[in-house]
Amino acid sequence: MTGQLLSSKVVVVEEAPRVRGVPAAPTAVLGAVGVTERGPVGKATLVTSFEEFQTRFGGFTQDSDLSLAAMGFFENGGSQLWVVRTVHYEDVTDVETATAVRGSGYLPAAGAAGPAVLTSSMPLPLTLRNEDALVLAVNGDIGISIMLQGNPAEAYADNTDPYALSHGQTLGLRFDGGPEQTVQFNAFDFEENIGSASAEQVAAIINANIRGGRAYVDSNAVIIESDLEGTDSIVEITGGDANAVLGFSTPVNYGSGDVGNLKAVTLSELKAVVEMRLPEVQVEAGPNGVFQVRTVATGATASLQALESTSVQFGVDNDEHRGSDFSAADAVRVEGKDPGAFANRISVEVTAASSGDASEFDLAVVEEGVYRERFPNLTLDPDGDRYLETVLNDERVGSVLIRVTDQLLPASTGPGLDVDVSVALDGGDDGLVGLDDNDFIGNDVGKTGLRALDSVQDLTLVIAPGRATAAVHGALLAYAEVARQGQVFAVLDPPAARGAAGIVDYVTTEAALLNASEFAAIYWPRVKVLNPAKGVYGSADQLVIPPSGIIAGVYARTDASSPGGVYEPPAGIDKGRMFGVLGFETDDVLEEAKRDLVYPKRINPLTTGPGLPRYIDGSRTLKGNGNFPYVAERRGVSFIERSLRDGLQFARHKNNTEGLRAQVRRTVTAFLLTQMNNGAFRSREPAKAFFVDVSDQLNTPTVIFAGKLIARVGLATNKPAEFIVLRISQDTRTLEAELAAAGA
Repeated sequence: MTGQLLSSKVVVVEEAPRVRGVPAAPTAVLGAVGVTERGPVGKATLVTSFEEFQTRFGGFTQDSDLSLAAMGFFENGGSQLWVVRTVHYEDVTDVETATAVRGSGYLPAAGAAGPAVLTSSMPLPLTLRNEDALVLAVNGDIGISIMLQGNPAEAYADNTDPYALSHGQTLGLRFDGGPEQTVQFNAFDFEENIGSASAEQVAAIINANIRGGRAYVDSNAVIIESDLEGTDSIVEITGGDANAVLGFSTPVNYGSGDVGNLKAVTLSELKAVVEMRLPEVQVEAGPNGVFQVRTVATGATASLQALESTSVQFGVDNDEHRGSDFSAADAVRVEGKDPGAFANRISVEVTAASSGDASEFDLAVVEEGVYRERFPNLTLDPDGDRYLETVLNDERVGSVLIRVTDQLLPASTGPGLDVDVSVALDGGDDGLVGLDDNDFIGNDVGKTGLRALDSVQDLTLVIAPGRATAAVHGALLAYAEVARQGQVFAVLDPPAARGAAGIVDYVTTEAALLNASEFAAIYWPRVKVLNPAKGVYGSADQLVIPPSGIIAGVYARTDASSPGGVYEPPAGIDKGRMFGVLGFETDDVLEEAKRDLVYPKRINPLTTGPGLPRYIDGSRTLKGNGNFPYVAERRGVSFIERSLRDGLQFARHKNNTEGLRAQVRRTVTAFLLTQMNNGAFRSREPAKAFFVDVSDQLNTPTVIFAGKLIARVGLATNKPAEFIVLRISQDTRTLEAELAAAGA
């Protein structure tokens, strides 16, 4: 029915609400970065129970504090954990440089025609020289030379010597995106007059002062080149007054060739060069991190031979390799679902189909003799409902341990895989060699480490269990306060084996955390828990572990304890109880005098006492002179800010009128009234608890014309009772009454 009043009618119009509801934002969504047994690398993955964590990321390992932190988080009341598995990256800006490797193997097919296969003995990446070549002959044809080139970036001086330099002049330069370097020319560095310097003298001084490149002379001119050979090579002349004399005209110079870095040629680079030059072959990953060259053709007539190799790095022999007509061929490649050594414990077993259909087969995944998964009645028919790849690689209901790739052998080779066959995977590597702080901190460009959590919009807490270093703690603070604009709170672990004096030294001097941020808190000491896996951790009944996962679980439990739980300090013998904690790494924390040392430095002790549970005995953030110096206060305000930010989205792009500003004021006020009743503020009287100002003094014509609507909100937040002071004296009330009656 039209709402136009053109004839007599009754018109019903629904009005938009004058006060918009503000949905409450989540408060205890934890992100954790660390090492796990398996699982996706560098990808934030949600788990909602410890059982789900174990299914996706494996069990306990010697290398991982994260699994123990996850156990403590869920045991203490946590419910949402985003896990980022990290490994060592050769370059944290590039996710492709993760050093973890999938274990793999091949399932054979009976009677299948197979390709000729040439397998390298050298693990990738390859270290080559410019114009190293591999000469391959395919199917009896003449050899084709496959050359890999990588030329360094070079900067040429347009001017030739002699160079009229002056004492103190400088040349700025940078190699391969690294830090800027400065070369200074001083008169005393020249045997003769600096004002008539030779190209050789200039090159020698440059070489004495740079790293990552070299200078040489050609035709009386100086040339500077990078040590890196390939398309990733860069030489930049960044400035300096000496360049007016030398004449390097091009500020940025790039290398050339087929690969980014000849000293680290990757599988994808080798594959691109070889297959472009020789379409009759395919380059694939082989076992133990090597590469394989396979003929596209299959059968006994297919052949492949490396006639010549200019580098032992290719790792190939000179034998002729032939395909096969009737022997078993590699029909399906099986890999660990994720990179890691866990796959080396896995074998895959193929048996006759439960259905009895000869064109189908059953597949089982076996881990160290234990059957973990079974997939019945599979087929190699891509159009079938039970196609092997479709079933096993399904993210929702497929295998959690392996993934498969059909090698698409010709259909005429047979109905399916060999049955009664078991193939063990090998070559998996956890990628932990060289693991350092950078792998946990990560990078914004590559979205590695902490920055993999950027995609989690509801994130409110972050930890890096056990990685208690100054660099990682600094990165956690920066991520919470800067990268996430103060909407995330970091829970910091203490370094291992620190007594009271040691943890004070760490916070105040070594890591300089004191007063660094109000968006983080540190807890001390490490805690003792029951050993959950003596086969992994040894025969000791108890383990000492970092407490951050347990602390985050206490946060979550406190938040969920009431509608205003986020405003309650997660500390004390009630709210701060730590389930699963049996003791502490050091008895220092049991002494009041030692706690008196750490607490003024804004270190929150974990302690106990006679008849008391093990509990959190502090709720201070690292910063005492900030706006909100207590944990519950800071997290409560962040919760209000997130909720209002989301709840006021309706006002964006509306006309900035008095009516809109009034609606914003009413919406904010209604939400804050609810929070006041939930215990967010020091008073239950609205005028004393908060104020909301959208007045004309804030929203001047200049502000409105700039497209802004400004609202100012003040909150009278709660402060915890950190110290209970009892003043005790003699009861003299009856004596005072008697004296008063006597007129004294």
